[in-house]
Amino acid sequence: MRKFLVLLKKEIKELLTAQIIAPLIITAVLFFFIGNLMDKEQDKINQNVNVTVINNDSSSKSSEFFIQSLKDSGIKINLVNGIEESKALEQVKQDDSVALMVIPANFEQSLDTNQPEKIKTYTIVRNFSMMGSKNYGIMMAAIATANEKISNINIASKSPDSNPDAIKNPIKADEFVVVGDKQANISPNLVMGFVSQQTMFIPIILFMVIIFASQMIATAIANEKENKTLETLLTTPVKRNYIVVAKMAGAGMIALLSSLIYMVGFRSYINGISGGAKATSEISNIISNLGLTLKPESYILLGLSLFIGILVALAISLILGAFAEDVKGVAGLTTPLMIVVLIPYFLTMFLDINSLSPTLRYVVYAIPFSHIFMAAPNLFMHQYLPVVYGILYQLLWFIVFVLIAAKIFSTDKIITMKLNFGKKKI
Repeated sequence: MRKFLVLLKKEIKELLTAQIIAPLIITAVLFFFIGNLMDKEQDKINQNVNVTVINNDSSSKSSEFFIQSLKDSGIKINLVNGIEESKALEQVKQDDSVALMVIPANFEQSLDTNQPEKIKTYTIVRNFSMMGSKNYGIMMAAIATANEKISNINIASKSPDSNPDAIKNPIKADEFVVVGDKQANISPNLVMGFVSQQTMFIPIILFMVIIFASQMIATAIANEKENKTLETLLTTPVKRNYIVVAKMAGAGMIALLSSLIYMVGFRSYINGISGGAKATSEISNIISNLGLTLKPESYILLGLSLFIGILVALAISLILGAFAEDVKGVAGLTTPLMIVVLIPYFLTMFLDINSLSPTLRYVVYAIPFSHIFMAAPNLFMHQYLPVVYGILYQLLWFIVFVLIAAKIFSTDKIITMKLNFGKKKI
């Protein structure tokens, strides 16, 4: 046992280097910084959506009501009446306005005669970023709100006893969400959006950790072969199985550390993108009543699935690293593993695996990493058996790959074995 602990200490010391720690910390800091920056930028956008308006019907109450409605929606209005559109447009290009809006001269007259009226909007495209497009979305949402208010007033003025909303929307969907034996009177979009926000970062973090951990352990093996230190290690009076387990344990500890760092940093990043949006107390209560919450045992199963999935990737990388001739060859050897991880990663993000054809579905199930990506959605639905079966399936693959790695390390072929793709002997 003492020899194993010495080996484990050696592996951790070799893996936990400045070259490993620095990228982890930098990545976490970058995620945190970008998340905070995007959060502040979204607040800034929400507060500073400036729109320049030419009101050619300035004497009418309808145009004043329309402008006031835009202001109530958070739009900052810059009135420039008595100026040509072309000159106003040139001015808008120079300032921080997101658009030029032109209210026609017959605006109120058209509304009074129930004739739809067009309001010109010149949107200034300065970039194609997500934040840039949000300005347009906020402006159009404000116009839609104003349109709704004006239409309600027009209907009420012509038919005082009527309900404007009932006239415009005679049919409404009374939406219910059914989860198992529980149901709630709520829109499915709200429920699915809330659950997706809670689970979307798990596959991304897992993918990043698998890539990082597999590259790390494969590079460590290739480095030992290249520097001839592996030969020295194999000549020591230590069981070869201890060497394999020590390498796996050391890499597993570093992978767990990296997953925690990535999770904290990426969580900040996701909150920044979503503007730190949180569910209202009403929605939270409905979500809780539907049972769409993770229980303590769910967190345990999720953690086990993640950890064993990482161990499977490490075991595969340990074998692939044994074939590497030098550190430069690691990237090419680990590429197939990346592809195998990418397939279920994208499929589970965009598709319902159960809706796939039986053949394709079983192919996806056969990939051990698929079960990690499907664990969180299953746990939210309290479908524990698929998660347990997935853990056992991953554990089986882990044992197989560890036995293969132990078999490789038990012989001296570990020193000489390599893959030469397309290389010819001279």
